[in-house]
Amino acid sequence: MGHFKQLCNQHGHFTRLVACSLPIEYAPYQEVHASEYESLGSSDAIQAPDWEVFYGKDREDVILRALSEIYAKLNHLEQMMSEQQIAYLPLESQSTLEVLGHGILGTTKAGFEPSQTYYMRFKLPHMPYKRIPLIARAFDLHLLHITRMHPRDVKDFDGFIAKRELESLKKAD
Repeated sequence: MGHFKQLCNQHGHFTRLVACSLPIEYAPYQEVHASEYESLGSSDAIQAPDWEVFYGKDREDVILRALSEIYAKLNHLEQMMSEQQIAYLPLESQSTLEVLGHGILGTTKAGFEPSQTYYMRFKLPHMPYKRIPLIARAFDLHLLHITRMHPRDVKDFDGFIAKRELESLKKAD
């Protein structure tokens, strides 16, 4: 991972990197990818209501907690069914992401063309029924900088990285 860090620094991308193993699909960006990118961003699942605001306010905490869990499970099932119904554009290449940083993707297997823009899709482990679409520009044969990602996906992506950083700190102790 030190090699990736060094390359990022050489290209002006100063971020912490975390190890991962996430399958990714990609292809050189074309205009046809723009409509899929937009539709995947607008089809985000409705977020669960923040039931916690009612806790302790003349409401039965147990009932609210149960409703919240039921809602989350129904939302999960809805996402699973929705994922199966989407007709994704075929992307010509596949690889495995090995490092992630805030705004950075890296793999040793793929040979990206520097300065080429790519359309990509991948899933995070804690969200198996949601593909995250993004547009990234290669700045090395193995590293890309994310240029477009939907705000909710950025939040999920950065949260995943932060979780991995915390896990690595706990292992170091």
